[in-house]
Amino acid sequence: MVKLIEPLRVVELYAGTARSVEPFRAWPRAKIALLVDKNPLAQATYVENHPNSPYVTRSLRRTRPDEIEAWAGGKVDILLGCPPCQGFSDTGSRDLSDPNNEHLWRFGVLAAGLRPRALAMENVPVAARTRRFELFAKRLTEAGYRWTARILNAPLWGSPQCRQRLIFIAFRDDIGIEPKIPSPTHGASGTYFSYSAQRLTTISESPMEILGEAPATQHLARQLAPDETLTLGPAPIPVIEEVLDGLPTIGTAEAERLGHVPWKHGRKMLNRMKRVPEGGRWKGGEDHYSHAYARLHRRGLARTITTYFGNPGSGRFWHPVENRALTVREAARLQGFPDSFLLPKAGTEGRVTSLVGNALDQRLGNVAFDVIRAALE
Repeated sequence: MVKLIEPLRVVELYAGTARSVEPFRAWPRAKIALLVDKNPLAQATYVENHPNSPYVTRSLRRTRPDEIEAWAGGKVDILLGCPPCQGFSDTGSRDLSDPNNEHLWRFGVLAAGLRPRALAMENVPVAARTRRFELFAKRLTEAGYRWTARILNAPLWGSPQCRQRLIFIAFRDDIGIEPKIPSPTHGASGTYFSYSAQRLTTISESPMEILGEAPATQHLARQLAPDETLTLGPAPIPVIEEVLDGLPTIGTAEAERLGHVPWKHGRKMLNRMKRVPEGGRWKGGEDHYSHAYARLHRRGLARTITTYFGNPGSGRFWHPVENRALTVREAARLQGFPDSFLLPKAGTEGRVTSLVGNALDQRLGNVAFDVIRAALE
């Protein structure tokens, strides 16, 4: 008699649009047992795309492990989570006393209580130098987990945007495997536009220019992995023009359906945009940081897509050749959303930019999935 193999229950907390869990959907051994987030728009958006998904709208501040198990229909095998990071983020207030920061510790408490076989957590790099991260990692060590943490830059795993994130992966001791982040898959070939040098170059020649890594983030990365050096994978990184290619013409019904709709910019902003060449930036205000009021380059990489990408002054979010900021669909493509994943329409634009900007870059989600699958297959 053939013994049936029980599926592995996968749960994502602080799920948003559930990008961490996405690669698990195609793994026959995995069962998406539960998603939890307090954002009703995120829940409605996900369920619209994946009807009947087990998605609970709930704050995790006081949720207990036994409640999560009950919602998931049994023991949790794989736990995923992207706790709120606004208080840690370089693009936010960087308020280390932000009450949302406690969710990093809270995720650790829930993980220790649920005792999954494997877990993965994503956050902004600066979280790694906080006391909360130390307590989080200590809690899991004491609960019987082997873990690793690295700061990964998404282009080196095939993303067109320079998005650096802390990735933490842990396995329960009885699994008997030390988690290990794989080597990068992209970057050793190809030339890319450098926004600082205003020319095409390779990553080997100008790694920090192309990858957009701040010195503080490099320092944190070395603290987590002192012996690691920059390694480039064999594949070329997809550039802006490749990722945005093939979108329907703006103004058509298909463009509207996908959320490929231009923002309404004021005359002053439009005049400003007309004077900025591809890959350049408006220099009329010296009080702005180096990538504000800036245009992308077709042969370049995007900078981090934030929740403010529709605001032309908040970052390098101008289309390479058109006088407008990136549309919702363009930003979603840069984040790795497939066109099949539809986002809410008109009337929710500000909240939709939060759904896209707060999402985990899909290529980083794939890294954690590959590590976990290899261990539990």
